[in-house]
Amino acid sequence: MSRIRSPHGTPLLRLLAAGLGLLLAMPAGAYDFPLTSSAIRDAYFLGIRQGNLDARFRAKYERAVLELKQGNCTTQIRIETPFLQVAESLSTMPNYSAQDAVKAFYEKPMVLRIFLDICYMREAPPPNSVRIRVLQNKKVVAPASDTRTAFAERFTEESFLLPNGEKVVLEFNPQKIDSSTLTIWMDTPDGQHAECVFDMQAIR
Repeated sequence: MSRIRSPHGTPLLRLLAAGLGLLLAMPAGAYDFPLTSSAIRDAYFLGIRQGNLDARFRAKYERAVLELKQGNCTTQIRIETPFLQVAESLSTMPNYSAQDAVKAFYEKPMVLRIFLDICYMREAPPPNSVRIRVLQNKKVVAPASDTRTAFAERFTEESFLLPNGEKVVLEFNPQKIDSSTLTIWMDTPDGQHAECVFDMQAIR
């Protein structure tokens, strides 16, 4: 008498299938630091391949804050993780190998940067007028450095309009940032509030 087999296979096969399903459900990459040798190799292969650092890839690291604007100038925010920095650096080093990349960047001190071009009013007050807070897990993450200059929208190739906001560069110890949602709050001196959210599971 023949034995009828379960269509789902043995318990071991079912367990392996479930494990594979979990792996496939996980994001392809998420923010992590320190960068492992494997992550540096990933950045290397991403950087040397033409087109992988194109506008579509970089868009994951950029946000437009539509509710905070002045005229045609809309607030723009960009995050630069250590992984992205390595990929961008290696994209200009065609003679590098993956092994060279690991030697150059493994355990190298790095920072995480957030660039903000904040547009909010004509003839904006001097820099340091916008209050900015960066939060993760409902806690404020303090930057290691906070550099401010007046932001002025370009009028022509040679000239700019009057300042209508602030240009900000925040630098963080990357070990103080994790893969949970990162939120940036901005409060302007004229009473406007806006926030921007980065899914750190979607970027490396």
